[in-house]
Amino acid sequence: MAQAISVSLPTPPAHHHRHQKQQSKPPPPHLLTLSASLRGVDSFREGRLLVSLLRQCADLLHHDEDEEEDDPDSVGVVRRLAPQLHSLVVRAGRSRDPHVACALVDLLARLGRDASSRRLLQEADEATKDAVLWNKHVAMLAEAEDWTQSLAVFGEMQARGVPADGYTCARVLHACGRAGALRDGKSVHAHALKAGAAHAHALVPGFLAGMYAENAEVAAARLVLEAMAPDSVVPWNAVLACCARLGLVDDALEIADRMARSGPEPNMATWNTVLSGCSRNGRDVDSFAVIRDMLEQGLRPDASTVSSLLKSVANSGLLAHGMEVHSFFLRHNIEQDVYTGTAFVDMYAKCGRLDYAHKVFDALQQRNLTTWNSLVAGYANAAQFEAALDLVESMKRNRIDPDISTWNGLITGYSMNGQSSQAVLLLRQIKALGVTPNVVSWTSLISGSCHNGDYEDSFYFFSEMLKDGVQPSSVTMSVMLRACAGLALLKKGKELHCFTLRRAYDDDMVVTTALIDMYSKAGSLASAKSIFEGIQKNNLVSCNAMLTGLAVHGQGREAIDLFHDMCSSGLKPDSITFTALLTACRSQELITEGWEYFDSMKSRYGVTPTVENYACMVDLLARCGYLDEAKDFIRRAPVKAASLWGALLTGCSIHGNLPLAEVAARKLFKLEPYNSANYLQMVSLYEREQMYDEAESLKYAMKAREVDTRPGWSWIQIEQSIHVFEVDGKPHPDTAEIYEELLRLVFQIRKAGYVPDTSCIVYNVPEEEKEKLLLSHTEKLAVTYGLIHSDASRIPIRVIKNTRMCNDCHEVAKHVSALRNSMPQTEQKSNNFHLGAS
Repeated sequence: MAQAISVSLPTPPAHHHRHQKQQSKPPPPHLLTLSASLRGVDSFREGRLLVSLLRQCADLLHHDEDEEEDDPDSVGVVRRLAPQLHSLVVRAGRSRDPHVACALVDLLARLGRDASSRRLLQEADEATKDAVLWNKHVAMLAEAEDWTQSLAVFGEMQARGVPADGYTCARVLHACGRAGALRDGKSVHAHALKAGAAHAHALVPGFLAGMYAENAEVAAARLVLEAMAPDSVVPWNAVLACCARLGLVDDALEIADRMARSGPEPNMATWNTVLSGCSRNGRDVDSFAVIRDMLEQGLRPDASTVSSLLKSVANSGLLAHGMEVHSFFLRHNIEQDVYTGTAFVDMYAKCGRLDYAHKVFDALQQRNLTTWNSLVAGYANAAQFEAALDLVESMKRNRIDPDISTWNGLITGYSMNGQSSQAVLLLRQIKALGVTPNVVSWTSLISGSCHNGDYEDSFYFFSEMLKDGVQPSSVTMSVMLRACAGLALLKKGKELHCFTLRRAYDDDMVVTTALIDMYSKAGSLASAKSIFEGIQKNNLVSCNAMLTGLAVHGQGREAIDLFHDMCSSGLKPDSITFTALLTACRSQELITEGWEYFDSMKSRYGVTPTVENYACMVDLLARCGYLDEAKDFIRRAPVKAASLWGALLTGCSIHGNLPLAEVAARKLFKLEPYNSANYLQMVSLYEREQMYDEAESLKYAMKAREVDTRPGWSWIQIEQSIHVFEVDGKPHPDTAEIYEELLRLVFQIRKAGYVPDTSCIVYNVPEEEKEKLLLSHTEKLAVTYGLIHSDASRIPIRVIKNTRMCNDCHEVAKHVSALRNSMPQTEQKSNNFHLGAS
């Protein structure tokens, strides 16, 4: 039952009064006397005098911006003079003078009057508007980040034959990069080369290379840098920043490595940019390599370095590394600010050491809202909700109002720990207090349900989010696609795919990878391949998703070809890649290739095998009949896990090796005493060997230990309804009609050569009884029900089940497919693997 959560209204903000007014500097004398000088116009008809005056005012504002404390009197005088100066320009007949107009535009822009400055440029007489004003107009639009309009004005300027200077070309190239206008950028590049403007301004090489990098043309960006700025580190760093922001971490690492080898020599900004890209994109191992390279160069990490590195430590959960960073930070007396302090709190909280996180928190002299939120989220994620709520109350006592991020941390903690009802209650309470839940709030709720296997709740919360008027983000859509994959809901997955297309999320690599995974697990490998082939530049995650899809669909050779293509393209495989690759070898019984790939993981690719990799290798050996080799492999493996013995037990069950199966089972009963799958495999093996006493004894042991068995089920979607068929569950309302149709189908396929495979029934009953038991298999009932409600459209019939499909059901599916020409497709849903059979 959901418990009530005490949430009070935010405390009013504290008001701090300054008791002593700082003594401001008197404005320059020429500004104080300037108003008196504006009595006549004749003395100002000289354009150069007006330009000088306007620039002096603008420079004064620029000078004040650079100082720590603005001079309010000087700024006030300039603000009062600006309208008078504008009027003076008009009365003196100098409004069409391009130099005067440019100086006036600069002054207005410095005063924050962007609208007035733009209007002044737009209202300039096109006939008298010379190159100075055109260039100023384009540059100002680009500086204001109005990318589209700056490109439009530049195009009009080019159409009129007005030459662009170097600064304008640089700004337009920057606009092309940020607007994603690669074609326009190439045109500007060509224009700059023809007009000789490519080297006319120092900003051109950096912005030109940045334009290509912003459009993921990193090779072209490198060519520009090597040709135009081989010795300047600033443009190289700008390209690195683009790569880091776009998630092109491999390109960023390659460029940084080239700089370290051939120059320009990387500086602190270089390594911090690469490190930030690694930490933001989950490349935690690469983060440590970047730090090593930085230290080898003799550079000393600063606070920014430590913050980015701690984020990687937190993501990977490597507490020992985090403590080493903390020790380094303390030994070298690196100045600690609120950001590094927050990073340490967050790291310790995410690594499960809340005691350390709280000690760091208590020792901080400065804390901001993010610091408090990190600790609240840490306690919530650890399911210590009372401590988290006490911390929220402490925030209020310290006159810090919780914001939506605070509540989102609690919502995430509740939902990820299987307490969705508490999360929903909190979400409703903050709504009642006037705090509007955002997309992160809803996505946390949806993600938590999906994480705990409550996929139906994910769909419900998604619907509620849309009703609440909150538009899903790309992260939300990736989570929903994962829920579709978990239930193998192909039709719903296609609907969500259309939704992502309408929201233009299909270019997001996270969403695209989730689509590949969803289609693979929902049985539509062709759709998964189509999406994968449509990606302009695949990364490691998308390749791993496609490799896994090919492997579980039995396309071993194709998966191996993809692996070699991936390596040829420069992508470095990881342990997940080899899990998929070894699974592909298993599906094709490629023992030799499997050994080669496993042995080359560390020696050739530098990947340390994980427990999953060792389990895949045992599974490959055991399923191919090399049971003694599999046992010896387990004995020599540096990792000890139940999954290795489980793979051996499965192989023994397939090949009927009872003695070795008993050895594996004894290990598993100690390692996983409550895993029913191990007991059931041994029961099945004993009954197959007609050792019924041993089977009954094992069943009694399961009851004594209160081991819960997972009932077998199959389900099929008919239009918008899900129909479930369970072994011991409630019978389907149309059971009589289903059995009548199934008997008729069996009678017809017997004529085509079907013979019931009663070896699938291990009970000690007569053959006739075994044939009757075969008819009750849930996948047969689901396929029959799908045939009853099918039409002549030849749409595949998709059945999802949670256990392995027996040989007899497989034979029935093939014969019925040939008989009805309707291609029933049954998918096994077990341990996150979905195997299709047609």
